[in-house]
Amino acid sequence: MIQYQDPLFRRIAAEPDIDLTVFYCSRRGAVPFRDADMGTEVDWDLEMLQGYRYEFMRNVSPAGEDSGFFRFVNPGIAPALARGGFDAVIFMIGWGSVTAIAGMLACRAAGVPFFLFGDSSFPPPETSMRAKLRATALRALFALAAGFMVSGAANAEYYRHYGAGERRFFLLPFAVDNERFAAAARFEPGEREALRRRYGIAQEAVAIAFSGKLVERKDPRTLLDAFARMQHRDDAALVFIGDGPLRASLEQVVRDETLRGVHFTGFVNQSELPKHYAMCDLFALPSTFEPRGLVANEAAACGLPLIVSDRCGCIGDVAQPGENAFIHPAGDAVALASVLHRLVADATLRARMGERSRAIISEWSFERAVAGVQAMLRSVRP
Repeated sequence: MIQYQDPLFRRIAAEPDIDLTVFYCSRRGAVPFRDADMGTEVDWDLEMLQGYRYEFMRNVSPAGEDSGFFRFVNPGIAPALARGGFDAVIFMIGWGSVTAIAGMLACRAAGVPFFLFGDSSFPPPETSMRAKLRATALRALFALAAGFMVSGAANAEYYRHYGAGERRFFLLPFAVDNERFAAAARFEPGEREALRRRYGIAQEAVAIAFSGKLVERKDPRTLLDAFARMQHRDDAALVFIGDGPLRASLEQVVRDETLRGVHFTGFVNQSELPKHYAMCDLFALPSTFEPRGLVANEAAACGLPLIVSDRCGCIGDVAQPGENAFIHPAGDAVALASVLHRLVADATLRARMGERSRAIISEWSFERAVAGVQAMLRSVRP
């Protein structure tokens, strides 16, 4: 997720009281890579790796970088942390790996406090022996950590579930570059209309945006079914921004049911993404499991009302029920159709919720993340 973390690292490194070093376990994202889910080569079109000290560590994983716990095996992590003279170490998102555990043990041996940052949410039931062993391991690990860089409300609840106390919590909002998205979402005269024409979206239609990989976990099929059930569907359009293995089956449903107003953009790179949000009127994320859902941040920064399932980790901070967001039960196309219709039919409600999205996301920012890192450092410095 280097495209999300890189601007944060730049902001942190710009602070005169912070001397930042970033160790990358992989070059993925910093260089072009093939995304297996989307079946396409991804080359982020943003300037990255500027303004902070970093090092790419050699990954010797024999299983490949999509292999869970064994995706990162970086032998250099322990000596790098031992010799670095660091006041604190933050293990960033994806800390469930061989490298992260080795790094944590190195920190313990060197007496360096370490902190965890991630997007984990919705603790799974501890009903099987494997689940119980996992929970026991997490409780033991969390007891060793000096603290937790909490990325959101659901993430804080996750840590509490496994025994972490709030006195060790420091807020590091899982944020995106709000300013970039807001600025890039602005249209010149006629530009919005031209972008809609490019995809065949009717100018008068109220467009519903979905952004992300077209995979089972994101549940685009429930969104398509909800759109098909909507009252006054002729007033709306559904725009799938992204690609993935479910695209062909979704397009087949559209053909079989002769659903008008459904559009597929394919993969959209970072520089073009804000305007694709902004050409739409509201945003939906129907995932059956979404630890965080940074696309909700992006949509909010572009001024869209949010509709998210109750399995999205952005609820309670970026997605505020009754303010800028509606929540529906995951997998419930009937409930989702009702919410879609309500927003499509009420332009005043959309405008009010969109403004709340802008206000809420302005507080969920890199600035607050930097403040959280500074508070953490004050807690460990003599």
